[in-house]
Amino acid sequence: MKNYLIPVLIFLIAFVSTPFFFESAAVQPIRNSILGHKEESATVLFVGDMMFDRYIRTVLDREGKEKVLGGVSALLAEADMNVGNLEGPITDNPSQSQGTKVGELTNMRFTFSLGVREILRDYGFEVVSIGNNHIQDFGPDGVRSTTAYLRGTGISYVGDPTGASAEPVIKDVNGITLAFVSYSDFIGGDAQRAREAIASSQADAVVVLAHWGSEYETAPPERVRELARSFVTAGADLIIGSHPHVIGAVEDIEGTRVYYSLGNFVFDQYWEPGVRCGLAVKATFAKEGITYEETRVGMKQDGSTVLGCS
Repeated sequence: MKNYLIPVLIFLIAFVSTPFFFESAAVQPIRNSILGHKEESATVLFVGDMMFDRYIRTVLDREGKEKVLGGVSALLAEADMNVGNLEGPITDNPSQSQGTKVGELTNMRFTFSLGVREILRDYGFEVVSIGNNHIQDFGPDGVRSTTAYLRGTGISYVGDPTGASAEPVIKDVNGITLAFVSYSDFIGGDAQRAREAIASSQADAVVVLAHWGSEYETAPPERVRELARSFVTAGADLIIGSHPHVIGAVEDIEGTRVYYSLGNFVFDQYWEPGVRCGLAVKATFAKEGITYEETRVGMKQDGSTVLGCS
């Protein structure tokens, strides 16, 4: 072998063995062959954190749902179903955060009005994750009212901290079955339970909705990456993360796409560009595999979510 080829080979070996983080999405072959017999396809739009209290609640009361979500209504209408992280409970309690300032005692205590269930339904949300650090802001009663209102509106949920519905949610979309499994760093953090749910899911594809990581950090901690790898080993076909409130890194692990954080989707955080930008991911599940389309969305200071962000 000629001497000049040796450095080239060393470079190629190092490049292939290095974890690959990126922000653009492309065609991703599905890890499991179970979709091979399917002729149909199913599209699911995944979005990040949705918070309907505080200033967003004021805008909803004053100008209605179209002001908040009208700017992304076309995007939400593109997929067969929409999925997001519901960052708080739905109760009939009055808001405690509305009108407060950062640092005040109740500024971070959320409850969403009963009208939010219709907003979710009207904009195509069929599954939401409630396994987050705000779902218990109004205690066990708030969790129970949330799950009851969601069920009454025909919306499925994962991540119930009471353990009343720990099983994966299975959805049949155009003849393709999709299993949704929850993992949360903030409610027990039972990774083994999540792995068992992933492994036992009888579905064409398994999606993990994970609430994890560190707020306002784009790079996942190594502990979170290890969790992702363990979920992939258990059989996850797609992992969607939330909690950091900023768009996180994207990684492929053994053929499984991991979005560590989609950032915000409906939220009244405006102090810097990172928290004003979110990522919406449309995943198409088909016999060829899973393909992804990414759309950046922005949160404007008038309470609206729009296409694009700066």
